[in-house]
Amino acid sequence: MQGAGKSTWIAAQADDVGPVYLDAALPGVRHRAPIIAVARRHGVPVEAVLIRVPLDVALERNRQRRADAIVPEASIRTVASLFEPPTVEEGFSRVRIVEA
Repeated sequence: MQGAGKSTWIAAQADDVGPVYLDAALPGVRHRAPIIAVARRHGVPVEAVLIRVPLDVALERNRQRRADAIVPEASIRTVASLFEPPTVEEGFSRVRIVEA
């Protein structure tokens, strides 16, 4: 979800040559399916990186953002309510969990 720390985690991977990271809140299987489908068509494995953070932490991080970068709280709560953990069964070659 927004405020989980995705951008921060991705920035820390800057020296990792090769992977392409999508910095997006993709809470459900239906949201991730098109990305997995494109990767499969091109024979590219897809790894999910779940930045796991409690909702209250994400909301607090969001409140600490610059005014023009704050996401409406209702949007974050909606994404959290739609969340389905990524799985190998949906097409990921691996699911990595990062506790933030």
